[in-house]
Amino acid sequence: MADSTILQPEGLEQRYEKYKEKIKHFTIMNDIFMRNVLKEISCTEYILQVIMNRTDLKVIDQTLQKDYKNLQGRSAILDCVAKDAENNHFNVEIQGENDGASPKRARYHCGLLDMNLLNPGDFFDNLPETYVIFITKNDVLGYNLPINHIRRRSNETGEIFEDGQHILYVNSKKQDDTELGRLMHDLHCKEADEMYSNILATRVHQLKETEEGVNQMCQELEEIYNEGEQSGVQKGELKKARETTLALLEMGMSAEQIAKAVNLSIETIQNWISEASF
Repeated sequence: MADSTILQPEGLEQRYEKYKEKIKHFTIMNDIFMRNVLKEISCTEYILQVIMNRTDLKVIDQTLQKDYKNLQGRSAILDCVAKDAENNHFNVEIQGENDGASPKRARYHCGLLDMNLLNPGDFFDNLPETYVIFITKNDVLGYNLPINHIRRRSNETGEIFEDGQHILYVNSKKQDDTELGRLMHDLHCKEADEMYSNILATRVHQLKETEEGVNQMCQELEEIYNEGEQSGVQKGELKKARETTLALLEMGMSAEQIAKAVNLSIETIQNWISEASF
């Protein structure tokens, strides 16, 4: 006799229970969790103080997950763009995949920042110093260094070309007993009480171990789930579909469920999953 059991769709309460389990395993290297940690501006400030080796650095403004438009070409969503009291601008990107931190992507982020920092009629010399900072899961550049500072130089003289543009690669695998190494350690911690930084630990504890914080995280994960459920993939939206796929994967959905949610073939979803490095 055929099995007459009918599988019921997963309800909100069931999803929230799954979300809570996933939240326990999140680290700041996870994109979803990172942007919630950085909603507390003191966390952004602390991370920049350590990377820039400047305890006096004061963040006065920041924008998270802003879509920087390029009317003539490709736009990009930047994870965190912050401004300090000296009008320096920082784009902080946490990247788990090597192709997300390629040199040409860094170059493009620099251009997007510049295009959004001058008003019509402003002098070019008014452009502030900009810093594109990739914090990477792997040693993307292959130099086996904790941090790489990149500037343009003259081939003939070796002198720095003072255009005010800086690119930094921070290798999160380097977790030695330095302030930067301890920060990299903290970015990979699942538990607040394992962290060195009180600033980051306080925020992580709030998001993982208080009712308000856990509900905030669950609501965000539910929004991602609904976006995946509702979004049909049109031409030119594959990048967004891939990002949604990886987010849904982190939330515990199977490849089959994700394929149905984003309206793509199971083969495409499985390829994206196999390419991703978590």
